[in-house]
Amino acid sequence: MVKVAAIKNDLNTIQQLSEMTKVLEETAARDIALMRERILSSRPYFVEAWKIYNVLQQLAPPGPQVLNKQLVVGITLDWGMTGSLLNRVVDKTEELYEEHGADLLLTGKMGASRFANRNERTTHFFNVPKKATYNDIQDVNKTISKYAHIHFVYPRFESLSKQTVAVASLSTKKEKDPNADMIDASRFVIEPNVQDVVDYMNEVTVGLVVYSYFSEALLAYSAAQMVSMRSAYDNAKEEHRRLNIRYNKARREVIDAKLRELYGNNTSGLKGGV
Repeated sequence: MVKVAAIKNDLNTIQQLSEMTKVLEETAARDIALMRERILSSRPYFVEAWKIYNVLQQLAPPGPQVLNKQLVVGITLDWGMTGSLLNRVVDKTEELYEEHGADLLLTGKMGASRFANRNERTTHFFNVPKKATYNDIQDVNKTISKYAHIHFVYPRFESLSKQTVAVASLSTKKEKDPNADMIDASRFVIEPNVQDVVDYMNEVTVGLVVYSYFSEALLAYSAAQMVSMRSAYDNAKEEHRRLNIRYNKARREVIDAKLRELYGNNTSGLKGGV
């Protein structure tokens, strides 16, 4: 009887797990449906925004006041089951961190443990809401825009079944482009202060690019979570089927034992009466 009760408890647990993974899969699918078209259609916009920023830099003689250092930005999550995708993002982040001797900025609790005790260079940790708006990441933008050379490591959505780890590098330091059309900055008057305007423009433009990578990452992580939850749901259903077979077998053994006991008692009674 104890065996039957234990299997029944396991069945209930697996049933709850199955229901939970189904809900999480549906939640991820809903997030994907809401984000996918908006994010994919906005990709060209953020590419062009950075090109325009490079042109606008020529209008102001000074460059933005930034640290002439490398920064690696790893985008992870605060929670979620994303299969191997998260580990691949963190692995690439660490690779670039070591390769460039860079400072590190990491978003999301799930990637923080890898770097929690690293103190050889400056490390910035931020917790970013899953559905962060542009305003929610203002502190992140301000920190990133202080660096001259930045490398973003983030998951990129390719399809529902494929997410890659992408690296995007950019420089906020003003550099001469021999192929760029020269602009006569003397034709323009910039008020109230050239340096303040340049620094503000740098922060806003970097912020737009940062936000685009956060959006890309959220879409890819949601897709990975949906795939993971679908796999977990299928595994839970299969385990439920196996446990159900064991449960029915165990119940049958208990019933058979009761029948043998009852049949044996009746047989003894009949023999005694004769």
